[in-house]
Amino acid sequence: MNSFSLLLAAAFASQTGGMKVEHLGRPCQAKNILAGRVVNDRGADRQWFVLTNMNEVEHMELIFIDPEKDEGRVFRAPAGAGSWALREVAGDRLVVGTYYDGVFMVFDLKQMAFVKTVDFPGESYIWNLAIGSDGRVYGGTYNGAKLGALDLKTYAVEDCGAPAPPNLYLRSVSATPDGRILCSLGMEKPTVKLFDPSDKTFGPLPKTLDGVSAGVSWNGYFLAGSRAFKGKDLEPVDPPPFPAPPADKGAWNVDTYMTTNDVVFIRQGTAIYRYAKGDKATALVADIDLRGGRLLAGDAKGRVLGVRGQDYFVIKCGDSDLALKPIPVESAGRITHFLKADGRGRLWGGPTFGQTLFWMETKTKKLVNTRTISDVGGEVYDATFIKGVVYAAAYCGGEIIRYDPDEPWDQWGHKNPRTIAAVAPGYIRPTGGIVVGADGKLYSGWMAKYGTYGGAIAVTDPATGQTRLMENPLGQQAIGALAVDKGSAYVGTTLHGNGLPEKKGESAKFGVVELATGKVLLDKPMKGVSSVGPIACDKKTGRVAVVVGGALWIFDPVKKAFISSPVEGAPKVTSHVLASRGDGWICYGSEKSLIALNLANGQNMQLGDVPANIANVTLGAEGQIYVSCGADVYGCSAE
Repeated sequence: MNSFSLLLAAAFASQTGGMKVEHLGRPCQAKNILAGRVVNDRGADRQWFVLTNMNEVEHMELIFIDPEKDEGRVFRAPAGAGSWALREVAGDRLVVGTYYDGVFMVFDLKQMAFVKTVDFPGESYIWNLAIGSDGRVYGGTYNGAKLGALDLKTYAVEDCGAPAPPNLYLRSVSATPDGRILCSLGMEKPTVKLFDPSDKTFGPLPKTLDGVSAGVSWNGYFLAGSRAFKGKDLEPVDPPPFPAPPADKGAWNVDTYMTTNDVVFIRQGTAIYRYAKGDKATALVADIDLRGGRLLAGDAKGRVLGVRGQDYFVIKCGDSDLALKPIPVESAGRITHFLKADGRGRLWGGPTFGQTLFWMETKTKKLVNTRTISDVGGEVYDATFIKGVVYAAAYCGGEIIRYDPDEPWDQWGHKNPRTIAAVAPGYIRPTGGIVVGADGKLYSGWMAKYGTYGGAIAVTDPATGQTRLMENPLGQQAIGALAVDKGSAYVGTTLHGNGLPEKKGESAKFGVVELATGKVLLDKPMKGVSSVGPIACDKKTGRVAVVVGGALWIFDPVKKAFISSPVEGAPKVTSHVLASRGDGWICYGSEKSLIALNLANGQNMQLGDVPANIANVTLGAEGQIYVSCGADVYGCSAE
């Protein structure tokens, strides 16, 4: 009798469950770096490379790296899950703008401590920061697409308003040389506005800035792309006020993130240039393909610094290779975005943002957090397994990534892990997960690109990567849940879209799609719900479990109808997944309770409780049950 059967037997015997819960730790320790700057150490003759690192459980981190010694320090913030927005300001301070709580934080570089936290009420993200003519720090927000201003004397925050509804994003702010704020808004009706701090009004851009959505001030000029502007009217300057890169090397643009008022950085293909006022020529720093790496800052030695996934790098003039070094600090545990048992004694998962995987041996507790698994940033949504090989579905490149943990690591060489297929640019977020069909092919469900409603089912040959798309099988709704049996895909949709509000005037759907032909056999709107799923197929009974508005329904493919809608007495499903071994039972989380339900008769049992609400459930080869609750992972077995 396997572990699951023993646990069921104990539950039937006691009627209250006989479940032992073992805490396996917080295995997901990936970093997700979104902003970085170089600052002078106020107490020593050195420069720090400062990074913002995501942690949605214990708040974001500021990581200070000494590149000369390859050593680091970590400072836990009092708020925020992470930050795109980091800027040094007068008074030996760093200002940080956060997500998912939308606050401004101030870090004192003399005290080396956070000294102030100020909320921007109602907002979730502060995207980036710029200094206005009034000396205040400005930041644009999501989800109100507002402009906010932080007063560096009083630390008061002013809501300057949302200049272009119904946009949800004020994604970028840029300061002109005279301190007006260029505001770039989207996604519903992309537009750009110019805010004047002197009278606190938004106005249109000058005609000279047509096509410009972001820029940077340098040495009295406003730079955007390969164009330069000067004066209050932002009149074009041609040629630019610095020696341009060689014309025969192709198009170039100013790196608006790295450029400061003193030094302009220029990108031309893979080449990186720098120029400071008074230099005789624009200097080529290096010509290196960063392969998904991001340049973040330049230092006093003329070097450029950046990050690539879990690594950082320093490029000096003349370098021809990217010398990656692991970020030299240990991060706290993060939320496990998905959790899957591979049938070989390992648990697999990954973080929300941060293109990595982790695996843990359940018996020995050996833990490995990988480096980045793709040249494209984002996160793994789900994974499945074929003969010990992992196949991951990842945002935002719409990728199917193959990784064999028993083979040598060589992501840089695109050998292991490697991307075998991609459905971008049309589809980028694998909201429906990934499963292996009876035919040995990979089936994954996707949400359309930013600014577009819709979804697709991708069918991928794991040997060749050849992929066939079934686009919008149930209309222009994203695929939110997917399960397959021998001949059909069972699909749940969601009304959500990338960068878009929930779709209006429709209901999410449940559908059945014939795998061989893509023919839609059932297209059923589920009135009153915005998402349908998760979904699980059961081999023994041939039935399909479907979650509709948190209630568990049972679908019979033979009758092409729901036979329990919902299952009477079944506790509400609150976990992201339904776990199934194909033996007639499914397992799921209902808040803190672990529930087993028989698809033949609808009988359900509460197996026991864990310390927090269950997000993911997975079953091992011997019937072991594993759950994740935020950052924590637990093993559940019979007493």
